[in-house]
Amino acid sequence: MIQKYPKVGTVELRDPFWTPYIENIRRITLPYTFKKIEEAGYVKNFESVAAKDGAEHHGYHFADGNYLECIRGACDFLAAEADPILEAYIDHIIEILTAASDAEGGFISTATTQLCPHQRWGDNGGDIVTQHDLYNHGTLVEAAVSHYNATGKTTLLRLAVRAADLICDTIGKHPKKNIVPGHSLPEEAFVKLYRLLRDDPALAEFAARRQEYLDIAEFWYDARGNHEGRFLSKNERFTPPYSQDHAPFAEQKEAVGHSVRAMLCYLGATVVAQEKGRADYMDSLHALWESVVYKKLHISGGIGSRHDIEGFDVNYHLPNTAYLETCAAIGLAFWNTEMALSDPDAKYFDCFERSLYNNILDAIGADFKHFFYQNPLENDGTMRRWEWHKCPCCPPMLLKIFGALNSFIYSYNEDTLSVHLHIGSRYENEQFSVEQAEGKLILNTKGKPMTLRIRIPEYAENFTLSQPYTVEKGYAVLHGVWSAEQPLEVHFEQALRRIYANPKVEDDQGKVAVTYGPFVYCVEGNIPTALAKEPCLRTENGKVYARTAEGGEICLIPYYQWCNSEPAPMTVWLPQEEMRPLEELAAEIGEKLYEIYG
Repeated sequence: MIQKYPKVGTVELRDPFWTPYIENIRRITLPYTFKKIEEAGYVKNFESVAAKDGAEHHGYHFADGNYLECIRGACDFLAAEADPILEAYIDHIIEILTAASDAEGGFISTATTQLCPHQRWGDNGGDIVTQHDLYNHGTLVEAAVSHYNATGKTTLLRLAVRAADLICDTIGKHPKKNIVPGHSLPEEAFVKLYRLLRDDPALAEFAARRQEYLDIAEFWYDARGNHEGRFLSKNERFTPPYSQDHAPFAEQKEAVGHSVRAMLCYLGATVVAQEKGRADYMDSLHALWESVVYKKLHISGGIGSRHDIEGFDVNYHLPNTAYLETCAAIGLAFWNTEMALSDPDAKYFDCFERSLYNNILDAIGADFKHFFYQNPLENDGTMRRWEWHKCPCCPPMLLKIFGALNSFIYSYNEDTLSVHLHIGSRYENEQFSVEQAEGKLILNTKGKPMTLRIRIPEYAENFTLSQPYTVEKGYAVLHGVWSAEQPLEVHFEQALRRIYANPKVEDDQGKVAVTYGPFVYCVEGNIPTALAKEPCLRTENGKVYARTAEGGEICLIPYYQWCNSEPAPMTVWLPQEEMRPLEELAAEIGEKLYEIYG
């Protein structure tokens, strides 16, 4: 039986790093993002549609989606901690959204309504890739699910169901319109809506068409590559591979196109496969995951090297000045959480942490009010985080990943509990309680036997437990009846390592990267000509110190902490003195991307 994650907000964080960090996101980043998005006029778009006043549209076509993603993130924070002021604000926004929905018969994509009302869904010569109609509706659906889970209110859910019904009436197999999302996201959102209405008897009044929501998500994958009766983008950059529309999903094996769209496409396909039992989807998903992680993933967990399409390049082309959009790394993290349920292997949360602790943390500054859109691995000192951006897609996605982080620490089913992330926390349901604190795992299975799976991180050294265990797919596995009076001792050291890249990655030939635990490190300021052959790496107060080829010493900081002071050059990959021959490294690493430099 496939496992599930606890509901967002039901796991209490008690972690020295993450508890204050998430509190700063909630207290600083969340209201700051709402303020900036309102100043950009995004709420005015909904008000204008409701009033039918013909006012100009503010922002890009996906402005609605950006705002609704903020609502989703806010609701996830609300689920974890009551906030009457935030809840009242969301109620007010829902009133505005309701008026806009009423004015358009359930259709909520304000740019299309204001700029090209005759081209809904990219029809009549429109462009579904740039219009984002389905994307905007998907964000409405996911926000509604989070709002209901946080508050028990159905005010936003009612709008989402009306929008979903409108889409199901319009799009699908012949004689309906053959349209797939130009920007993925609605696929997973519709599965979330289906699951909510299936599992909650209190929502029976909304559940009459719930099966259609799952079926149309499946249609959006099977219809890819079939362009009959569909208007394709007139922009030469937006070819079918750009939006993963070049072949039916079951035939897609290599990650291509816009990296954010790709990650949300693969995320949705994973949950559709879970519900529909689509083994052919899973075959593609495994191939796509290997394509990303073994051929196109930067060491920071960033993806999407190309600047021109914000997307994937050919295998092993990973320049250190690459694009590496914040939203793409967040999409990759979300995708890995669902792959971990479909295929219980530690490699998925290894990848999740690589993105989380590096590319994602890097995207927000120490003041929690400045952001990176791009996250390159080297810079000449001219790059700075921005207070706001004309395309502000990153802050809403950051709110989503940090708002949901608590829910990914554990997963479970009737007889098994998995511990994926070593984050101080506590969770309890009718079946068990579990707590991680100070190297102890305190589990109470309330008199019933359970299997316990504890992930052994890829960076762990000398992993030990106080009870015997076996290892299965990177998890320590134990069986028993667990009592809170007998905590399990969990110990491992965070390895300090030098990593080399596959010699096919030309930018990193002759270089190494330094990692400590899940963190990638960088040098900011004076870049050395090379590390010494034996650099005697050591750690001190979260920093790493190493000898240079010239005999001096350099200080490395976690990559996510760079660019928080005066402008200075930065690099992750450092030349290594007397590097082992490329041929030797190539034979050792094979087709993989990264290996420990021994």
